[in-house]
Amino acid sequence: MDSLLHVLMISLDTALATQPHSATRRRHCAYAERAGSLTVVAYTPPGAGGVIQASPHLTILPTNSRHPLLFALDAARRAETFAASHVPVHLITTQDPFVTGLVGVWLRDRLGVPLLVQNHSYYFGNRAWLAERPLRNRALTQIGRLVRGRADFYRTVNRRERATYVNIGGELARSAVLPLGTASAQFAATIPWEQLAALRADLGLAPDDRVVLWVGYPVAFKRVPLLLRTFRRVLAAEPDARLLLVGDMAQSPDDLAALARAEGIAERTLMIGPVAHEDLPAYYALADVYAITSAYEGLPRVLFEAAAAGLPLAGMRTPGVDEAIRDWDVSPGDANGLLVPDGDTDALAAAILKLLRDPALRQRLGAQGRTHALAAYDADAYLDAWVDLWRRAVALGRRT
Repeated sequence: MDSLLHVLMISLDTALATQPHSATRRRHCAYAERAGSLTVVAYTPPGAGGVIQASPHLTILPTNSRHPLLFALDAARRAETFAASHVPVHLITTQDPFVTGLVGVWLRDRLGVPLLVQNHSYYFGNRAWLAERPLRNRALTQIGRLVRGRADFYRTVNRRERATYVNIGGELARSAVLPLGTASAQFAATIPWEQLAALRADLGLAPDDRVVLWVGYPVAFKRVPLLLRTFRRVLAAEPDARLLLVGDMAQSPDDLAALARAEGIAERTLMIGPVAHEDLPAYYALADVYAITSAYEGLPRVLFEAAAAGLPLAGMRTPGVDEAIRDWDVSPGDANGLLVPDGDTDALAAAILKLLRDPALRQRLGAQGRTHALAAYDADAYLDAWVDLWRRAVALGRRT
């Protein structure tokens, strides 16, 4: 049996402290049980309270920070105070290579234990990310380089970020690519016909409507306006097509409803707001195609869910997306979708139309995608893989 670990995690996820029934809390309880003991210092505004014993293995320390800029200082104090009065810490892990990473570097030196830094996106060398907020993101890049240089282990979710780390002299043995697995049986399960029929009726979908689905947070780099422009081209050729957007559209920097009206697609576009994670499988099940227009991603977890549900994927060849979608035109034997050049809305519309019009191709890509997603990105297997990385980092110890 593996020896028990006490891992100290620094996180910006407020759901850990404030949402006891969230999927995030459940997932961290599972990590903690597998490792032995997990203490998470989680960012919260004032009012979250004191120590939260979420399970026999998971302890959560809210920072109760009066301002977000005070989080790093609050987190470092809470972590060091707790570590001094409890069982020894074997490993520190941070959510990102920036603010939480800085806290991790400080604690690494104070506690004398290895530091595992995570990177869940694509930052270093990413011009699109730098252009979003040039001053802030260039400053974060400098912080990130310092943190990467001090980390004892570096976890990324895509091959591109790991390669940038190795190219600057990072050790291959002290890094790993581990996407967050979200493909699970709940997405692959057959949804009862009656449930799907009721959902279609609630959404006002006609029997002949064919659904193009998008799920997520419509922040700038997701480029939802580009998807709306693409769908205008789809709709011109297939009047029975419907675009279904699932997520909090208020997070978009653009007025998506106004853009849909301007594109002339408002009557065929449904923006239904956020949906509980446990209810998402039904939305995947009623769709025909999943489309993505992101400028970049770490590795888009939503594509694993869509693939597990048997949906063919259509996207643009951008960082992260190009690691998740295997293109039919390049490798038909294991393809799960179609990839087109970045920014080419005509090509993406043509890809979506090809999938809508070819049921046999949809079925083949969906079946191949489901098999791969459940094998490579299984949610249950991910829990063990992530804790195994903790053990690997502890075994390697601190870099000299």
